[in-house]
Amino acid sequence: MKATVNVQEHILVWNNAALKIIDVRHISIQAGECVRPYLLPASAFLYVTQGSATMILDGNEHAAKRFYMLHGGKGSSLDIILTDESFHYYLIFYKASLPRSGEQHTDRQSPFQLQYGFIPLHPAILYELAERMLREWLAQGRLERLHVKTLFYQFVYELLRQMDQQQVSIVKPNLTSQLIRYMQEHYAEPLTRETLAQTFHYSVPYLSKHFRRETGASIIDYFIRIRMDKAGALLQQTDLSLPEIAVSVGYTDVSYFIRMFKKHNGATPKQFKDKSLKEARGSYRPIIRLGSSIVPRRLRRYIDIKDDNHYQYGERGDLQMHRSKLPVGITFLLCLTLLLSACSGPTNSNGGTGTSNTLSPTAGAENNASNTAIGNTTGSSEMITYSAVNGEVQIPKNPQRIVMVAGAFTGHLLALGLKPVGTGDESFNSYTEGKLDGVVNIGNDVPYEKILELQPDLVVVWNDPETIEKLSKIAPTVAVEYGIPLREQLMDFGKMTGREEQAKAWISEWDAKIAEYKPIVQQAVGDRTVSIFDSGSAKEFYAYGSFGRGGDIIYSEFGLKAPPIIQKEAIDSGQGWAKLSLELLPEYAGDFIFISGWTGEDNAAPIFEGSIWDSLPAVKNNHVYHENSRGFVLSDPISLEAQLKFVVDSLTKTE
Repeated sequence: MKATVNVQEHILVWNNAALKIIDVRHISIQAGECVRPYLLPASAFLYVTQGSATMILDGNEHAAKRFYMLHGGKGSSLDIILTDESFHYYLIFYKASLPRSGEQHTDRQSPFQLQYGFIPLHPAILYELAERMLREWLAQGRLERLHVKTLFYQFVYELLRQMDQQQVSIVKPNLTSQLIRYMQEHYAEPLTRETLAQTFHYSVPYLSKHFRRETGASIIDYFIRIRMDKAGALLQQTDLSLPEIAVSVGYTDVSYFIRMFKKHNGATPKQFKDKSLKEARGSYRPIIRLGSSIVPRRLRRYIDIKDDNHYQYGERGDLQMHRSKLPVGITFLLCLTLLLSACSGPTNSNGGTGTSNTLSPTAGAENNASNTAIGNTTGSSEMITYSAVNGEVQIPKNPQRIVMVAGAFTGHLLALGLKPVGTGDESFNSYTEGKLDGVVNIGNDVPYEKILELQPDLVVVWNDPETIEKLSKIAPTVAVEYGIPLREQLMDFGKMTGREEQAKAWISEWDAKIAEYKPIVQQAVGDRTVSIFDSGSAKEFYAYGSFGRGGDIIYSEFGLKAPPIIQKEAIDSGQGWAKLSLELLPEYAGDFIFISGWTGEDNAAPIFEGSIWDSLPAVKNNHVYHENSRGFVLSDPISLEAQLKFVVDSLTKTE
């Protein structure tokens, strides 16, 4: 997305920044030279002095010729393709940091990461400053280095002044793509969220929330998955020993590596390799003999600044390669629980499903109250192997005491006639009112001791390896992820709980409802478009695609049309949402607009008002529908049933 540079905001940040010039160079490339892509080790200005080339920065092409100015942030990928006999440019690397009191949450606060390219109207001034900086830098004296910093400030000032005059646009870098690429290049290093936040100039909470929102996974889990994929490739393609492979992907503890590999691949490294060899048998598949050459391939860097890329790894790092220990309180309670269990009489093994196979989708958990009393044991001691996101897990055949740490999926249990003994705070909303009586609210975090007290026989949690490892010491733990289609996800829960028939019955009834309402809604809406919004701040908002906030029904089930720009950025992209500026509201506004009133903030900015908003056709025609329930953001069966009624009533009401 592009936006006009706000020079005043930039100047404010530059005034507060602590600056260090990393390097100043003048580089010449001749036709025929091999120039490979490389990662910028620091934020940089690239100023062309002669020739022409196509410069590709994070996938964005810049047709660069004499006096072209390009800026990119640390970690950006730069590729230069010559379109002339030679290409000459200044390259100025710098490092900028803001005081700790200045939170780094948004791109607006970090101009050092923004990408922009243009030809200044008055290039001579910038050219002279760049030339003087190079000359002083090469002198290497202390006084000269101080002068370089002074000249650099003048260079930035002149640049911002001309950008303001020319109304230059900038491109906000795709942070998620940068993070993924960086992790792919540094998978053998003990990266943490803290070091990534430092590298990309963002706060840890912002970075984590942004990454999960775009990918559906935590940074840690995604990083481990990259490591496991690399390890799998080495197992298939080389004859390296297990310790060598473990070290090459960042693990010094081989036992820990084997456990992590099995969790993510459902097989030990040996089983994985044996299976790969068996599948390859009969076809020629050469083994690459690497010996001890286990250093991962990296993109070329222009400079290697050891101090600039030096990270500190404390014991609180996210990816420490040792088994996490449970708190003392949890260990004590676990021992006490085992002791009480050993002293008690035999458990009841006669539990049933508690519901018939013809359970309707709205039956919920009212028929399953007997399963939720504290102290009740599982309906069967028989164990099965369940293939989950976190690998194969041994779970009870008919689990009865389920704790839903991933509370957004509680509706899947309710649709199957099951009620958890404890669930996350997001489960409790107007859609589930009366369906979770007696269920313990475990909050938004992972309260291990409270979960232990609930004596679960199964825990359902987000796919976070560290959390899974700790919870697995309490009870069998299954990971789930966002983005799985409704019917597939519900069938997974049916297999998990021994209620596949109930899942099929719910799906059958759901399909019947969709078949009934779809032609009615399509006739009412016709070729007109539908948008789904919620507010973010006073200057931005979000448009949503076909997952959550009624999007599953509006776009996926009913096949209604989204405005072209939402179709492209939020649906076709697979991202599911798009962050927008208020000025672009008319482009995203459909003929019908649904607004999610719940944003997770107590005092969300009321941005859907004012002259721009009032001028929209949907507003003028009273085609704006607000749904303030927290459940409106979810995609579980119970939430979708409530959303279905709201969507149908809204779109088919008499105008």
